[in-house]
Amino acid sequence: MDNRELAMIAQLALSCALLGAVAVIGVLGGLLRKARRRCDRLDQQLADAKSVNASLRQQALYDSLTGLPNRNLLEDRISEAIARAEREQGRFALLFLDLDGFKAVNDRLGHAAGDLLLMQIGERLSESLRHADTIARIGGDEFVVLSEIVACGDITIIRDKLTQALTQPFPIGPTSLNVSASLGHAHYPEDGLSMEALLARADQGMYHLKRTRQQASTYAVQ
Repeated sequence: MDNRELAMIAQLALSCALLGAVAVIGVLGGLLRKARRRCDRLDQQLADAKSVNASLRQQALYDSLTGLPNRNLLEDRISEAIARAEREQGRFALLFLDLDGFKAVNDRLGHAAGDLLLMQIGERLSESLRHADTIARIGGDEFVVLSEIVACGDITIIRDKLTQALTQPFPIGPTSLNVSASLGHAHYPEDGLSMEALLARADQGMYHLKRTRQQASTYAVQ
């Protein structure tokens, strides 16, 4: 076998090796593309799962109308506040706020107007408080504020802020509504050591005020 034949055999072997390498690379490339597509699908599934979990958490802990914390989240935060107050000998207050005569809005203007009013009220009340405070809508026209305080007198400041937030009329379509609310409050630990006792005390104070108010009309249409 002469040198020419050897050279041809060497070139043939090299060509076969290159073809084999190309084939392997092609197979690997195909596998890589499949793996990438699978990773993309898994990433999308993970993103979808996170979105579903976030949506479920939103539904479980936040009011669907106002976006405020609901009763579930409020109870969690009250429990945390009690535990923290026990450890640090701290204090906090609950304020129970109920709109006066809200049923008249639904009866006169319809439930859509009532929902719009609740949304606006929730926004104003939230903006009047500190970020550390929690305001929750616990149902209907009832709101509860959880606020950590230093002295009993602090509750007066919070009440004034909440009342002030309701002083300006609320635009509802072509009309404006003047709104008032009755508030009751309870201090930890003076008025109770449990969440149930504190909420009951604040609720009692709110209803006592509502019964003794001398307002003839709460919602005035302008």
